[in-house]
Amino acid sequence: MYENEHEAMYQEARKLVRRGISVIPTGGGISPKAKEPHHEALKATGHWYLGRGGERRSTWKVMQTRLPTEDELRAWYLEHRARGIGFVTGSLSGWVVVDVDPEGLSLLAELGWQPHVVSPSGGAHLYLRHPGWYVPSNASKNKAALPPGFDIRGDGGYVMYPPSRTRKGQYRRSEQRQPLALEDIPELVTAQGVEYPLREALGLVPPAAPARAAKVQQVQTYQGGHEGERVPVWLMLDRAEGYAPISRNRGAFMFGLWMHANDYSQDEALRHVEEYVARVQAVKRTPFTLDEARRTVESAYRYPKNEPWQRQDEL
Repeated sequence: MYENEHEAMYQEARKLVRRGISVIPTGGGISPKAKEPHHEALKATGHWYLGRGGERRSTWKVMQTRLPTEDELRAWYLEHRARGIGFVTGSLSGWVVVDVDPEGLSLLAELGWQPHVVSPSGGAHLYLRHPGWYVPSNASKNKAALPPGFDIRGDGGYVMYPPSRTRKGQYRRSEQRQPLALEDIPELVTAQGVEYPLREALGLVPPAAPARAAKVQQVQTYQGGHEGERVPVWLMLDRAEGYAPISRNRGAFMFGLWMHANDYSQDEALRHVEEYVARVQAVKRTPFTLDEARRTVESAYRYPKNEPWQRQDEL
């Protein structure tokens, strides 16, 4: 297979795209960067931006908002001979993937979950239908929130897909075909004597769930304005911009929550997304697209409506 590996990846990538699943090229094979995006293939097909030093840096963010074209697939796999497939997770493809490293296999066995893909390291990938709200990738930014070895690839993420391989071996499909369901994921699990809020930590708690909604039910106050007027949009943009150094998506999400709480329609909120993106674009080196920000704001409108902001002179 190794000689024609890129052709096998091309055919498999085409199958995924026909099923409505977005993909990106990865290094694959025995490359030390087998699991990384194939930077040269991406840049050759126009997926790049200028770094601060003026160098071209590859990006695959657009593949979170649209499927690759046939020309792009041919260029990636037949011309630039990419040897790996990155399965793009999130709302576009319709899937999220629970990623379990070997450290988490004992808990996986206790849960009775059967992997859909076995990784070269012996870990497991379990596929779950996208629940319809924003699911962060690498949810375990705070590793203490998740059991050892557990993580998730959701919106903005990808996983390696068979028959891709690394130096350790090949990703393999299992016999399991039934997707994991939200109901299969317990709210609490115990691993190594520690209790973990598994479903919430994976970002798989529905927006209406009290444990999730409680985090955003905070009444905001502001000064100025006239009685009866809505909270100024510029003020909410200012506060959302303050989140950008940590996460531009988080800022967009909070902007959507605040616009919703203060009686602005979703269409009104979306009309101001471009201004938010312009404000925060340069905060980090990686690009932040208008489509990405729009999807995040739309996801905020699926959450329960919070209390409106209160003018300080009304308190």
